Amino acid sequence: MTQFDFKKLVDAEYLLNNRTNNNVVVIDARGGMLEEGSLMYDKAIVVDWTDISLLGEFGGEDLGKLLSKDNYQQIFSKVGITNESEVLVYGFTMPEQGFGDEARVLYTFSYAGFDNIKFIDGGFKQVEKLGFNKKYVPTTDRIDVSDVVRSEATQNEKAIYTDELLSKIGNTDVQIIDTRLEVEYNGRVIYGENKAGHIPGAISLPFNSLVDSNGFLKSRASLEKYVTDKGLDKNKLQVTYCTTGVRASYVAVILEELGFKVRNYEPSFARYANVGEVVLD
Repeated sequence: MTQFDFKKLVDAEYLLNNRTNNNVVVIDARGGMLEEGSLMYDKAIVVDWTDISLLGEFGGEDLGKLLSKDNYQQIFSKVGITNESEVLVYGFTMPEQGFGDEARVLYTFSYAGFDNIKFIDGGFKQVEKLGFNKKYVPTTDRIDVSDVVRSEATQNEKAIYTDELLSKIGNTDVQIIDTRLEVEYNGRVIYGENKAGHIPGAISLPFNSLVDSNGFLKSRASLEKYVTDKGLDKNKLQVTYCTTGVRASYVAVILEELGFKVRNYEPSFARYANVGEVVLD
């Protein structure tokens, strides 16, 4: 059951209670990880993080950056989002699966100025239990953004990019948070980064350590203690990173709710590993 009191978080029962509300738009954020024929909520539309991000080569500066607000207006139209909409997003259920893509959608839409968005605690396992499922057909159930001429976000104050990040390494007023799995932090390359290890001085805070064994976000008190024990300081800037900025977005959303000042390194470690020093410890 939901343990974390957060206005951007709802349970599956909330989705059930709003099933007939025509202003509710449901997004399945599992995207490209969702196999054809897999079950999905019957009123959802599938959105992958790559559908709503700037695309470029893996390890380049552009991969993972947010798009312009004009681009998001086009995308909102494709998803059926209007000023009267409430958006509910779900992803895979962590900790065994998923990357926190639902919070990546929330992070992105918030930049675009759309705040009436919430993600569903417990992920698809809880949504599936409602019984309103259909089989996923990519050609009809995922948005088509092929006609969107993508341009980069401007004045994205919640993001940080490589040159600025490099200048902050070793700054005592900045804490860098590695949100990948602990084995990645310790040197295992899973997603093809150019180097193994982590950014010097980074604190390991795996994205899926924020949920319990059933995939629900832990309580506020539990999370406050967890991040304090990790050494996080609310008087310092937190910079989150992962491989391409998705898992980092999830942690950024939660840390911000806990009262931290956070900026997300959108190109993340895939880019950093090509240009910066890494360490193993």
